[in-house]
Amino acid sequence: MEIKTEYIEVQKTARYATYGSISPKTKYYWYVLHGSSMTCEQMLYKFENWDPEKHFIVAPEGLNRLYTKGLSGDPVSTWMTRRDRQYEINDYSKYLSQLHQKYLSQLPQKTKKIILGFSQGGTTMYRWLHHSRVDIDILLSYSSWIPEDIDLHKSQSDIYSTSQIYTYGNQDQYLSQDRIKAMQDVISQNDLSVKVIEYQGTHKVDKEHLKILFEKEIQ
Repeated sequence: MEIKTEYIEVQKTARYATYGSISPKTKYYWYVLHGSSMTCEQMLYKFENWDPEKHFIVAPEGLNRLYTKGLSGDPVSTWMTRRDRQYEINDYSKYLSQLHQKYLSQLPQKTKKIILGFSQGGTTMYRWLHHSRVDIDILLSYSSWIPEDIDLHKSQSDIYSTSQIYTYGNQDQYLSQDRIKAMQDVISQNDLSVKVIEYQGTHKVDKEHLKILFEKEIQ
């Protein structure tokens, strides 16, 4: 029996969440990408009690869904899997660009544009910026991996004139010292100027550390 696997592009409805509102008082536009097996709302909870007049935050949700417990539990999302990865990168890059662009024209002229990618969301962030031209001021990679299989010199976005920060917890179960060393090699190979900040923590976005990062590195 001969089986042919083929592909067709379709429209898909994407889900996202926001915090705050855009006004002349908006100073910071955050675009935050969640990690694997999360929801968009979970990323916004990390900004609890932040001033919604100064910070407008958009959290896209991955296009792929799964359950937290196999066939049961809460529905969560992921950005990509190993199967048909290039199609998935193309799909989420178009989606992320469209949503990001939706709000740019509404922002005050001097608003700082920050993209934060946590875990799988950080890898997704770099793949998206490699694939598409995106207007940004600051990249914040949080406990993530910078993909080693793409040449970031050839990115569509101008990441080399962008302020880049990489932060991770020293008790992160997914980031051993060997893994961190390998990531630093990727940074060197791509000639990236990245400020690496280690802190006391595990594999999660720590609310207190995020606030400190903002006050010391972004504000």
